[in-house]
Order: sequence, then C-alpha cells, then structure tokens
Amino acid sequence: MLRRAAVVVALLALPLGAAACGGKSSSSTTTQSASSALDTVVAAAKKTAAAGTMKLTVRAGTTTSSENVLVAGTGAFDTPNHKGELHLRFAAGPIASTMDVVLDGDSIYLRSPLFSILLPAGKSWIKIDATKAGSVGGVNLSSLLSQDPSAALDALATHTTSVTQLGTATVGGVTTTHYRAHASGTSGSTKAAGVYNVWVGSDGYVHRVRTVAAAASGSSAASVTATSNLSGFGDTVDVTVPPASQTYETKNGTIPGLGG
Repeated sequence: MLRRAAVVVALLALPLGAAACGGKSSSSTTTQSASSALDTVVAAAKKTAAAGTMKLTVRAGTTTSSENVLVAGTGAFDTPNHKGELHLRFAAGPIASTMDVVLDGDSIYLRSPLFSILLPAGKSWIKIDATKAGSVGGVNLSSLLSQDPSAALDALATHTTSVTQLGTATVGGVTTTHYRAHASGTSGSTKAAGVYNVWVGSDGYVHRVRTVAAAASGSSAASVTATSNLSGFGDTVDVTVPPASQTYETKNGTIPGLGG
C-alpha cells in the first residue's frame, strides 16, 4: 500500500508543471507558419500567466507490468503568491482513495487516508518543506511538488524553440488550436526541455497542456501521461492552509514511511 502511495505522489506532481515529452497529434485543415505558431503559443503562455489565478482539472495515469495507476481531480492556483490546492481521486491496483494537496509558498501539505496510520493522533496533514524535500518513489519532491502551473507556462513563454500546429478541438466550451511546442533549457529550478502539447483558445489563453514524463513504480520504469485543463483565468482563488494543530511537519523533507 505504501509503495502505491509513493506512485500516486509521483503522479499528482506531474500536472503541477513537470517538463514533458511526446504526445499524440491530430489533423488540421488550416496551418499557421512555424514562426506564427511559435508567436501564438508564447503569447498565450504569457497571457495565461499574467491572469495570476486559474482553475485546473487534471487526469494522469500510468501502466506498468505490475499495476495501473489513475489520478483525476480539480484544483485552483494563485500563481503570483505560489498558493494552490488539488483535490484528487486515485486508483492504484486494488486500492482506491483520495488525496488533498495544498501549496503555500515553499510549504506542501498532503492529506490522504493512506497516510493516517503513519501520523500521530490528531494529525491529518503532512507538511513538507519543498526546499528540503527528498524523493518518494524515485520522484524528487523538491523539483515537482513545489511547482504550480506557472512553471509550465514560463517554460512555454521563455524557452520555446519551435512550434507545430496540429489541429483543433473544443476544450471547456472554448474553440482551441492544438500545438506541439519544443522547449529547451531550464525554468527556474525545473527542467524545461521537452515537448509540450498545448491547446490555445480563441480567447488567447492556454486551455490544455498534455505531458508525458518518466516515473518510477517500484523497480519498474513507467511512462506517465498527464492532462491539465485550465479555466477561470483571473477568478478569485481562496486557499485554506491546514492549521498547525492538524499538521505533522517533517524534519527532513520526506514522508513518514515513504521517505527516500
């Protein structure tokens, strides 16, 4: 059970800004030039980041020889203040449960029934200092869990080197154009190099980002696909930080029973 919890932690980190590679393409009837497509994606990433706040729905999943893991949920982020929250449902093999994540600056709060047996009486949340975080299930918590959508948006806005238009789709009721964007370098402390599948709306915002990244599941490597749908740009976001009385604060940035 604890190993599966580590896999879930790895999955839930991906929609918060992990660098990407791969992704499917679709057909298109009207194609922009490469330079025009690049300008469109860069402008959309900048506009979306400038909104400051956004809502998020996520789906992530991986399949290995030993188990399937699926994660889905909703959340909201205040990117200038590095605050956000996610409410997730997941299934890992025969285990199905929930996980709540709260981001508050460099602090990460996690709550799940899976952690209840690991915590002292009266504590329901685990608090992790992202600057000291170690690894869980082969995933570096410092580089992943500390991220909000601004990391991916910054990578697209400042590190995109080429873009290809792929097709169109309706996302959340908005007509969008699907692009594949290649990025290089780093975005802050996060590796930005990779390929991002991006859906830009007729309103100029990024409405969907799909990533494919590597993760560990026990001794097996896995390819994890994560899709984030963005909406509610500029809406008020209220994030409730768990009270200290309900929080177990880790000393070395690892999760009890799951630390690296």
